[in-house]
Amino acid sequence: MIKKIYRKGKVVIKIPVFDWSNAHLWGEYHFALAMKKQFERKNWEVLIQIYPEWNTKDDDGYDVVIVLRGIRKYIPNKRHFNIMWNISHPHYITVKEYNEYDYVFVASNIWANHISSHCDVKVESMLQCTDPELFYPQKSLKYNHELLFVGNSRNVFRNIVKDVLAINNKLAIYGSYWDKFINKKYINGIYIENKELAKAYSSCKILFNDHWKDMKEEGFISNRLFDGYGSRAFIISDNIRGHEDVFGDALVTYNTKEELSDSIKKYLKNESLRKEKAIKGYEIVIKKHTFEKRIKRIIKVIEENI
Repeated sequence: MIKKIYRKGKVVIKIPVFDWSNAHLWGEYHFALAMKKQFERKNWEVLIQIYPEWNTKDDDGYDVVIVLRGIRKYIPNKRHFNIMWNISHPHYITVKEYNEYDYVFVASNIWANHISSHCDVKVESMLQCTDPELFYPQKSLKYNHELLFVGNSRNVFRNIVKDVLAINNKLAIYGSYWDKFINKKYINGIYIENKELAKAYSSCKILFNDHWKDMKEEGFISNRLFDGYGSRAFIISDNIRGHEDVFGDALVTYNTKEELSDSIKKYLKNESLRKEKAIKGYEIVIKKHTFEKRIKRIIKVIEENI
């Protein structure tokens, strides 16, 4: 067995991006950049690796590996202190895979509680979060939409877009691959730069959010909710498990089209109610759910274990 050698202060963040040329289109890339910034402020050296680089020897001189686990599996190198941050797609991951790591963070209170009883490795809940230096209230006439959805189609007619369009024809969409599902009049652009997103979130009346089926069922709260509230947006989302424990009554959710229709009508005509819930969400996120707080906790775990 190879002995692990640790020299604190050097970390690799592995993301499931396939090509640097389109890395900016992946949420994990921007997530890793926010992590990198906070690590470097603590004087850590940071390397971000995309998927084709995961199994090269470029990480040999590093002490800690953090895998943002979603759609791609990584086989940990035992020379490193290996951390999984499971941020999506929990049904892709087996107990055996969790146990290959030295420490596991899970972006769901519900799934962390469930899986921890089956694992030998230490499992801790660590929700996704936001970067307040990028996501803060900043109005812009460019994005002064009544209803807004930002996201690609994923080659399916996403339920929340389908539901909203059945109720209201003022939805503005920014994202790719929507042409075969909706009238092009709803498409306002195919991409908003990450540094511009807060302007879009801050400026609309209602921001919509949804989740992959497994994330919704297991309580993996979308990063858009944290970024949206960081921008002090009013948000309506599909009904994800456990949202009340995180956002209280700030988040408006729905199960049926009738519920969605009632909420859209109610909040469009009541700016004070929208503002009240947006401020509640903002205060919760800024107080508890920032990258600065997450990296502080990760460093503490590293220092306690190596």
